[in-house]
This record gives sequence, C-alpha cells and structure tokens, in this order.
Amino acid sequence: MRRRRMLERSQRARETRDRMGGGDFNPAGMIRIAGFGAAIVVAVAVYIGFHRGDETIYDGRWGVMERLIRPIIFGANALELLALVFAGLIAWRVWKKMQS
Repeated sequence: MRRRRMLERSQRARETRDRMGGGDFNPAGMIRIAGFGAAIVVAVAVYIGFHRGDETIYDGRWGVMERLIRPIIFGANALELLALVFAGLIAWRVWKKMQS
C-alpha cells in the first residue's frame, strides 16, 4: 500500500512539473549544441590556418586577430578570457534552469 501512494505522489509531482514547464530541460540537446559549436570553431580555425598556405595569420587580413592572443592579465589572453566568460554564462544558465 505504501508503494502505491509513493508512486501516485511521484506521478502527481511529475505532472505538476511538466505543467509548470520544468520538463523542458534537455541536457542531451545542450551537449549536441555544444558539439556543433565546437565543430564550427574547429572548422573556422582550420580554414584560417590553411587558407593562404605559406603565409602566417599575421600577414593577411586576419592580422587583427593578433591582439586576441597577446597576454592581457596574468598571462591570459583575450581568447582564454572570452572562453571562460562564455563557459561561465552557459554554466550559470544551466544552473538557473535546474533551480526552477
């Protein structure tokens, strides 16, 4: 008898959560989006690296990107700091989603 009450209670809680929109959180979808984003970043990096052959990245129009890899603070460059900010924003969003 106790098991039936527990199952009914959990079923009601699941239905309430689904009605409130709490069932929209999909970690697998977020992982797929992150993988797709990483694939795009790698593709862009490969394109930039091999587009001109023997030229370096600083010779052509991509030379402005040199500012992104110069150390800014404590040896960290702008790309690393941007990656930390984006990872923090994503982690914060996931955390907020899990709280609701």
